[in-house]
Amino acid sequence: MLIPSLATFGPLELTGAIATWPPVSFVLGLVAAATVVAIRANTSGGAERGAGLIGERGSALRRRYAGEHVALAVAGVVVALGFFLEFFFRGYVWDGSGASWWRVAAPLAVALTGIIAALAIVRTRGSGAPERPVSPPVRRSWVSFSSPMTLVALTITALGLVATTVAACLASSPNDDGDWLWLVIPIPNAADVDPLRVVFYGWAYGVPALVGLTLLVIVVWRALDRNAARSFLRPETVALERAARRRTAGGIVWLATGACLLALGAAWRLIGNAASTTTLMIDGPGTTTSYDVAWRYAELASLAGAAAPIVEIVAVGMLLVVGGSLVPRADRDSVAAAIAPAPGAPGTDVGYAR
Repeated sequence: MLIPSLATFGPLELTGAIATWPPVSFVLGLVAAATVVAIRANTSGGAERGAGLIGERGSALRRRYAGEHVALAVAGVVVALGFFLEFFFRGYVWDGSGASWWRVAAPLAVALTGIIAALAIVRTRGSGAPERPVSPPVRRSWVSFSSPMTLVALTITALGLVATTVAACLASSPNDDGDWLWLVIPIPNAADVDPLRVVFYGWAYGVPALVGLTLLVIVVWRALDRNAARSFLRPETVALERAARRRTAGGIVWLATGACLLALGAAWRLIGNAASTTTLMIDGPGTTTSYDVAWRYAELASLAGAAAPIVEIVAVGMLLVVGGSLVPRADRDSVAAAIAPAPGAPGTDVGYAR
């Protein structure tokens, strides 16, 4: 990584460079997540007082769902920290040879691993035959415990990553080794000057990203489906278990959305870096010739580069909220749901009849 001297920046340029630095995005996301977690903890803090009706049964149920919540929380923290550590590895440890193809795919791969771990726990510790079946049976689907808004957000983010990948990769070109990671920019009004070639978000990055995204979407669907399909233990635990399953589904969707946003931010940074090249200087005998560099979608690429830090801040905030709220709140939402269940008999939502 080439780091220009600070002396070459004016105050505005220096401020902008610091604001778009990935560690700053991580710190701002951390602050946002801490604020959200603190607000949630304060607003739900007294819910478990007076929950004598739960007792040992409530503790057993919390243990039943704790494993999947912990797996999602750990995955959220690991994906967020991975964004921070990958920046330093790529900038200060890696020698820069070849394409850092993992740059976009890594958040998707780590989130995929975390959700697979949570799904494995759901299928083992979190599932089992009901102690007392609840009737009448009601069919539940993979969307039963998820917020429609979070599912829409995940869909939009995934489609945005696909559209960005396909559009950018179609504009890319291979380098001398056959890796598709260049953008070839012709020099206007200079037919005798070779086109400029800059590092770009090409197929070398896009193929791993698309593969990771496809696998992530499949695993998210399967985890949400299995989370909804398992039977409730007893009629009196339905409200408590529904709240725990909402937390599991929310953690899955937020984790996947945060990973997709980080991948999208990395892609937009690569695209924006290509748009930052505006002038080509060629030294000749006793003279230097300057050429303006422009390509068709440079304005859109510049907007993508400017938006990348914002996307990363939102992503890190979401991931750390998953990591910070699923475990320490001690199932306060579940306890509150048991104290004040939803209208209607608590046993009206069961059985996943296929």
